[in-house]
Amino acid sequence: MIRTKIAVAGVLGRMGQNIIESAQLNDGVEIVGIFDKSPISQDLLVSLKLKSDIAVTIDDAFDRADVVIDFTSPSALFMFTESAIAHKAGLVVGTTGLEQKHFNLLQQTSKATKIFYAPNMSLGVNSFFQVARDTAAKLKDYDIEIIESHHKFKKDAPSGTAIKLGEEIAEQLGRTNKDFVFDRQQQVSERKKTDIGFSSIRGGNIAGEHTVIFHGEHESIEVTHRAFNRKIFSDGAVNASIWLSLQENGYYDFKDLLKS
Repeated sequence: MIRTKIAVAGVLGRMGQNIIESAQLNDGVEIVGIFDKSPISQDLLVSLKLKSDIAVTIDDAFDRADVVIDFTSPSALFMFTESAIAHKAGLVVGTTGLEQKHFNLLQQTSKATKIFYAPNMSLGVNSFFQVARDTAAKLKDYDIEIIESHHKFKKDAPSGTAIKLGEEIAEQLGRTNKDFVFDRQQQVSERKKTDIGFSSIRGGNIAGEHTVIFHGEHESIEVTHRAFNRKIFSDGAVNASIWLSLQENGYYDFKDLLKS
């Protein structure tokens, strides 16, 4: 069996270590490199049960890997996309908080190598997006609000998953992100019919919860996805890396994976 050679960025972080654990339980991949902003020690390799001869620098990791998995920060993408092109490595990106310049960068990079981006790597969440679209199509005149909850360490708000959820619903209804409302304190006015509102909660150790509420005149319908363990995200990222390794150069997302 040919295994996909992967490298993991940000291995000193919680998500990086979750990806290592998922990869070690997946027979379809081989970990050939890890790296972070700080040097990787032999003690860390031992604690993560990794081979002592794997790559521990960015250049070496990108050189050895078929696919590199990145959940670090938007600013890191500029360096990682350059390395992906230079070493002809695929890149699976799960980083949230991206701006249009980052998406432009990923699209440009996909002309020279393979790029897979998803703000949420869970199979359940990506199925949830479709359920939300289908519901929105049937309840076009209902008011829409999105509520997301995450652990106290999450920096960006609303979450990338919440924004993606809003984008999916907006596309279904012929709306755009100009209809998104993030802070009602700044708006002393009635709710517009086309508004898609967002609310964020941070606290404790919540892995991730997303709810879209469709408010009618005399009823409300809620659709919710709850993550009980971050393993669903790391498992999804590892499986995405296997899938990406078999594709041609290009820009892919979870919809492409689900179609295959």
